[in-house]
Amino acid sequence: MKKALAYLLSHAAGLFLLLLHTVLPAFGKLWQFCRTRDLINLWIPLRIIQWLVYLPVHVFLVVLVRPWLAWVAVKWFSTKDKLGLQPWLFWFMTIDNPLSGDHGWQTEHIPPGSDPLDDANRIDWMRRNGFNWLNHWMLGCKNDAVWALFNLAIQNEHWLWVRPDGYWMIRAYIPVGKKYLNLFWGWSLFGEIDGRCKFTVTIRFKDTKPE
Repeated sequence: MKKALAYLLSHAAGLFLLLLHTVLPAFGKLWQFCRTRDLINLWIPLRIIQWLVYLPVHVFLVVLVRPWLAWVAVKWFSTKDKLGLQPWLFWFMTIDNPLSGDHGWQTEHIPPGSDPLDDANRIDWMRRNGFNWLNHWMLGCKNDAVWALFNLAIQNEHWLWVRPDGYWMIRAYIPVGKKYLNLFWGWSLFGEIDGRCKFTVTIRFKDTKPE
């Protein structure tokens, strides 16, 4: 009788440990899924309001930089090598490129054969990308590296992305004749630089749609 009871107790204990090993992780995943959905439902309205509050600030900066501020900054406050601005204007710069622009800018947008460091080209770059630092560090959001990693390969399969913390991104390509109207609003959730995703309001026409 004692041996039978000991046998049952030992096997019952083993079965209990097996259940803990298999059931608890599954329960934890289910709880995390429900919690994440609740967080998304909670955060989305707040992030939409946040984006709408930031929008007039962003538009004001764009309007400010285009007519004259880019010209003043480049003409009067460039460094000697012409690649940057004076240190106190770091918030006005593009955080990942100098005033000569990136490769795409140099090969597709400036006049063929012209010097990227010409004043006109640097001013145009600044008009296009001015206040980039502010869009990343003041209006932008912290990158979620794990979320971005798991969704990076399928980023072009959906036009709307929402993170568990409510930060969202609309990237839609709408056919208009032979071109595509590119709407890129929200935060650049797959375009992290220095651990930050920039605030963005982009409306452009493109020749092709990403695959």
